[in-house]
Amino acid sequence: MNFNKKLVTKTLGAASVSLALFSSALLLADNPNKVVLDNKDDGYQLPQLAGPELQPTKKFRNTGQLVAWLLMQSHYQHPNFDNALSRESFKQLVKMFDPNRSYFLASDVEKFKVFESKFDDAIRTGQIELAYEFFELFEKRHRERYEYALKIANQPFDFTADEEFQYDRRESPWFENRAELDEYWRKKVKYDALNLKLADQSEEKIAEKLTRRYKTSVRRLSQTTDEDVFGFFMNAINASIDPHTTYYTPRQFEDFNINMSLKLQGIGAVLTQEDEFTKVVRIVNKGPAYKSGQIHKDDKIIGVGQGDEGEMVDVIGWRNGDVVDLIRGEAGSVVRLQVIPHTAAGDGKSKVVRIVREEIKLEDQAAKSDVLEIEQDGKKIKYGVIELPSFYAESPNRDNKNKELTSTTHDVKRLIGKLQKQGVEGLIIDLRNNGGGSLSEAVDMTGLFIDKGPVVQGKDYDGNVRVLRDNDGKTFYQGPLAVLVNAGSASASEIFAGAIQDYGRGIVIGENTFGKGTVQGIRELSRFMRNPEGNLGALKLTVEKFYRVTGDSTQKRGVKPDISFPSFYDLDDHGEASYDNALAWDTIDTTKFDKNAGIESFIPYLQQAHAMRFAKDKQFSLLVKDIEEVKAEKDKKSISLNYKQRLADRLTNDEKRLERANLRRQEEGKLPFKTIEELETYAENKENQPLDNDRIDFEGDLLLFETANILGDFIKAKSNPELVTLAAPAKAAIN
Repeated sequence: MNFNKKLVTKTLGAASVSLALFSSALLLADNPNKVVLDNKDDGYQLPQLAGPELQPTKKFRNTGQLVAWLLMQSHYQHPNFDNALSRESFKQLVKMFDPNRSYFLASDVEKFKVFESKFDDAIRTGQIELAYEFFELFEKRHRERYEYALKIANQPFDFTADEEFQYDRRESPWFENRAELDEYWRKKVKYDALNLKLADQSEEKIAEKLTRRYKTSVRRLSQTTDEDVFGFFMNAINASIDPHTTYYTPRQFEDFNINMSLKLQGIGAVLTQEDEFTKVVRIVNKGPAYKSGQIHKDDKIIGVGQGDEGEMVDVIGWRNGDVVDLIRGEAGSVVRLQVIPHTAAGDGKSKVVRIVREEIKLEDQAAKSDVLEIEQDGKKIKYGVIELPSFYAESPNRDNKNKELTSTTHDVKRLIGKLQKQGVEGLIIDLRNNGGGSLSEAVDMTGLFIDKGPVVQGKDYDGNVRVLRDNDGKTFYQGPLAVLVNAGSASASEIFAGAIQDYGRGIVIGENTFGKGTVQGIRELSRFMRNPEGNLGALKLTVEKFYRVTGDSTQKRGVKPDISFPSFYDLDDHGEASYDNALAWDTIDTTKFDKNAGIESFIPYLQQAHAMRFAKDKQFSLLVKDIEEVKAEKDKKSISLNYKQRLADRLTNDEKRLERANLRRQEEGKLPFKTIEELETYAENKENQPLDNDRIDFEGDLLLFETANILGDFIKAKSNPELVTLAAPAKAAIN
């Protein structure tokens, strides 16, 4: 192959997208674009390779130069387009292509290094042929792998052998030769087959599904366009600068506008690609997927069926946009998704989830409240709970100019008033999995709980600092307050929780938050060209960092709770700090604010009371045990290919689930489930029940109940100061 002509990857939002989802096959000397497979589908021909026909167009040469200029002028870091950026771009491109190091050989990566210092020059000059050269070799290697997979997909596998498949090769050396790759892929195909066998598929069905899946991977890659390749190249460069800077191709920008309009008719889930799979990045709060209770972050969608009777289409290996198109549809129509629930080893038992598509509306994201009643010191006490999925604000337009606009602050204020009429003694703001939203709403909502003062600071790409304040001089709610957060609380959630903590206005409880302390802006590229050649796409780039009133950034460190709950996640593995090239944590000058120092003196007592409850509670003990087991297996990179061993592992996990469910039912005075099937039937029936949008489902929410207990401890200690003086030091905190 000519090594001076043509690579691939794709990012949607902040998530990196692997192109390991595509396929490959050996090139034949007589016809480089035609391969006949020697399997039971005699005469099947792989489609033509896309790579040899793809070339950069003038449109995208100019677009690349424009993006480089915008990044240097307007990105928070004003990146230098030099050899250091080029080397990191090269690293990101190879990583996004083949994150699991299962397609390229060590010799390929070595050959690629001829481009290592050329990315910066290529984008500045518009000479971006190297991206298309990368793609051509990438496609060839993927075809080689999938041709091999297709050849062995119909062969019988010995599932009694004690073999292991290394599903995580991210830090492993590149394979040195084709024999090593063949051995890896033999086990990979066996792993795919075993997962289907564990889902009670027959040998014939397994072979049929794998063959179809692998052929689809080949076909999908062959549909790559010059626009796609340009997008892959641009996002390798963007990923070398920071994880939230992204180029949207014209097709992706159209999708982005649909999502931002809040008129997407679908399931309410943000999807990306990882290896061959379509993975759930985020569930839109109160959307159809959320309401089903059966789809979660990091689950994999492997099949899509239309209506209640439509064929389930295997979408493993499909391009992300094509899967999204298949899932979208008219509001009120039914889509069925075949989903593999997330597990560390990626071997969860697949299930089919029925979802009725809806139009994703602003009001579905609205706050809601309920009263949580718990028993403390022999008497029942009521606490108000406000569940806040996001910080939202309805934009004014011609249709709503004469009505009061929906906003987080307006809704929360109304709900607090409603709860106070119901006689609650304290308030819990639940920000778990609230990924942020409107900055101004985070500021205004903080103003409901403080008199006046600064809420957050921002520093832009020119070093200018602004201070966002609450200036109304009124405190709407003055009672006891707790803010519940977790590792999914990000951005605007962290601004609110941080301000409440800094002012000493309430107790922040839960897990360390995500740590996203940056803000991005969108630049539609066509607006920068005098006579643009059609839609050029858009650039999302980081333009500002946020800082607490103390001057501390939330970037990478998040907000550390006053009372910490045990967590499955570590910041370095899950939060902003886990991203390549995330902006650094730093500080600026504090801004003047009036802190209520009184709450700090209560923390040792609250930690001690929580720790004592924690030590006695069996559910907490099991939670800690689960976390310890997950973290112990965090570094595990392989899984058994022995059928009996995998069945035994599944049985053990089912026993654990049954034990935990029955423990909870025992404490609630309910009869235990006799079998795992009975538990699953109960869960399925519960999930299929329509949700009451005016109520919050408290069932089984151990951490919310404990948050109420901690708030109760705080109320009690305020009226009994001697409890605080007798408390042990803060070392009793649970981390």
